Amino acid sequence: MITQRGFVVAFAGILLLTSGFSFVNWYLVVMGVYLIVGLVATLPLFALTANMAGIEVNRQVDKVKVFSGDFLRVRVTIKNASRRHFDFIECWDQYPETWVLAIGENYMATRLEPGRSMTFSYILQARMRGHYELGPTEVIMRDRLGLHYYKRTLKAPTEILVYPTWKDVRRLQALSKQRQLGHMFGAHRTKVIGMGTDFAGFREYVSGDSFRLIDWKSSARRGDMVVRQYEMEKNVQIVCMVDASGSMGNGYPENTKLEYAIRAAVLLTHMGLERKDLVGTCVFSDKVHAYVPPSTRPNHMYNILEALAIAEPKGWSNFEAAIEYVTSRTRKRTFFIWLADLEESPAPLLNAMKTLIANGHKATVVSPFGPWFEAPVGQFGPVEKVLAEAVSEELWERRRKISRALARFGIGVVNVGPSDFLPKIMQQYYQAKQKGVAML
Repeated sequence: MITQRGFVVAFAGILLLTSGFSFVNWYLVVMGVYLIVGLVATLPLFALTANMAGIEVNRQVDKVKVFSGDFLRVRVTIKNASRRHFDFIECWDQYPETWVLAIGENYMATRLEPGRSMTFSYILQARMRGHYELGPTEVIMRDRLGLHYYKRTLKAPTEILVYPTWKDVRRLQALSKQRQLGHMFGAHRTKVIGMGTDFAGFREYVSGDSFRLIDWKSSARRGDMVVRQYEMEKNVQIVCMVDASGSMGNGYPENTKLEYAIRAAVLLTHMGLERKDLVGTCVFSDKVHAYVPPSTRPNHMYNILEALAIAEPKGWSNFEAAIEYVTSRTRKRTFFIWLADLEESPAPLLNAMKTLIANGHKATVVSPFGPWFEAPVGQFGPVEKVLAEAVSEELWERRRKISRALARFGIGVVNVGPSDFLPKIMQQYYQAKQKGVAML
């Protein structure tokens, strides 16, 4: 193939040729013919020597699964395993467009002697969750004059899975270390009388009670035998229902309703696993895309992260199919936390909630309100401002009707925006723990 320099030479040759005929200047004609013939004649000669069979490329990454916002180091080694030398070799390693090249360059231009190898490295930042491919790697060989080049793909892409962001969990852990979590968010436990370690009070001695539970000092003061009672924390089972329908994709890039719902699901899962609760996740739209049953296994968090990483906003919300799929696989009482924008027809949602309550489960809906995630009204003109306010009022009135209908089943609806989405999901979890919802 012809390089940019080759096109310049061809253009110059044609220009000299036409100028020579126009001005009857045979010197210009000869120069034009010389440039064009030289360009054309060197092409087959370069094609005969453009053999990159001895070029080997190897790409190494420090990890194939990263969190959104984390950095990934890539090392590319190009080796000349043949007996010939290459005067000019370029190596380009492709990366996703949404990623950021933080340090270094993703290409190298060098001369390779027989048996020698060269290595270059660069650091990328993964900006958004999802499944990506790093690569392929293209090697370009040029001739000595830089008029022709030959390009070949020598390294297949490397699959990279980007988990949802972990910054919310880090922030929560930092608050926990500062002993501010209980003060700011009102952390509570579900306390049940039993064989725990925290003292709960006294009760009268009953035949069959263990003698080691008798409090002799209190018994002497009261004149009757009393025993000590202790409280223990009861675990709950939670399933986070993440709506991945098309309407959940509305909002600013990287801050859509779906992205906030995924962040809330990650935070909720971490909080539950920290307290030994069984937490599961279901990602659905018009069908169930992924379901991770409640568990406390060591790798359970990563299973949920993988399910959330590949979620894409598409389709419509089929609440009935989602609840039928999950309840058929859930035998224990479960607390369902729905993360849905409630912009679909309310009838399927109500039918799904009837099925859920009939099976003995509990539920709450944490719903992102669309206008709060889209452009603020202040950025609109007069006409657009009036239309936006009218749409917001209509959506809000519709949401109030759905809330009243769900309240008949004992299901609350919490409206959230970008600023209070995560605090509200934490509040719902702590309230469920405090009330003892779906205890195991």
